[in-house]
Amino acid sequence: MRESIVERGLIEIYRFLPPPLLEQFDPDTIDSFDEFIGWVAKARFAQELQQELITRAIVAAFPE
Repeated sequence: MRESIVERGLIEIYRFLPPPLLEQFDPDTIDSFDEFIGWVAKARFAQELQQELITRAIVAAFPE
């Protein structure tokens, strides 16, 4: 179970974090699961920002 959580987290991290943040990310040097979850949280926040930008663009393109 934990391996699938880590794999999913890595996918999210590499998919949503911008390259400057990824330069600081090295999964081999992470000391704790809490630190890893912190990186996943950053990725999820970046995903939410991306979703908000897309939503605003769609609303602007197709006004009522």
